[in-house]
Amino acid sequence: MNYRIEKADLYIRQHRIIELFEDLTTAISYEQPADIKKFLIEQLQLKQKFGFKTGLFKREEIDNIFTLFDLKQDGWISRKQAIDAFKVMAASQYQLKDESIFPEKVTKKQFADIVGEHLGIK
Repeated sequence: MNYRIEKADLYIRQHRIIELFEDLTTAISYEQPADIKKFLIEQLQLKQKFGFKTGLFKREEIDNIFTLFDLKQDGWISRKQAIDAFKVMAASQYQLKDESIFPEKVTKKQFADIVGEHLGIK
């Protein structure tokens, strides 16, 4: 790879450009706004104010995601299931820095609290 391409790649990664465009594209697809330009401006303002933690989901939707992963209706899911569910809820390629934040068995409340905190869902 030549120097200019490497420099451009580093810049894109440092400033999370790909993640930004994934977030914006996902938000447009999910919301399907009538005025896309206005919507994009609003989304960029939210990103500027709150960073990359602005997601598409609301608190009550966390329960729905948990339920999809709790197929046996045990009231808990495994750490791996919680991590997979977390990745479903992330609006982009959000990397979970510490997978150990989830216990071996995760209850619905634990899942909601952890996901809410890490994705900025109130």
